[in-house]
Amino acid sequence: MKTIKYVFTIAILLGLAAFVVSHVVPQTQHRARQDNVPGGTSVGDVVPPFTLESIDGKSTSLYDLKDRLILVNFWASWCGPCNEEAPSLESAYKKLRQDGMVVVAISIDRHKKDVMSFVKKYSITFPVLMDTDEGVASEYGITGVPETFIVTQDHKLVKHIVGPLDWTSDTVIGYLQTLLGEGQ
Repeated sequence: MKTIKYVFTIAILLGLAAFVVSHVVPQTQHRARQDNVPGGTSVGDVVPPFTLESIDGKSTSLYDLKDRLILVNFWASWCGPCNEEAPSLESAYKKLRQDGMVVVAISIDRHKKDVMSFVKKYSITFPVLMDTDEGVASEYGITGVPETFIVTQDHKLVKHIVGPLDWTSDTVIGYLQTLLGEGQ
């Protein structure tokens, strides 16, 4: 009986060790790579450039967006918080686009039809780009969705927001208006 308990305990410990080695160690190494992204995503740094295809088939580059405050929002249709955030992001865009703010939504979905359904559901009017291989998401070092990067007219990172945000709150709108005022 003691031998069975001993063997069982050893088996559990080996299983736990295998789990740690296969799941925890690779994630730690992945995070380290994200922290050392060329171009960086630290406040004040120029963000990595990108060129992606929009849902209407046009090629869009970060550098096409000049003289504007840019919100680069990474999201996915299957993401609950992204679904919660989308209506307020659209409202903020409609309110501030005349002042020079643009939202660029970068979907990490694999299928265009899922993205199209999301866009229709929330009546999204800002540019929606496809990052199906998550290459741009990787360059920006995102750890999940939604994540938003607020970028100046000269493509420098002002703020990195992890998680959903109520983009229509007075505090957020005021902050964005301040940034828009500084850019003029």
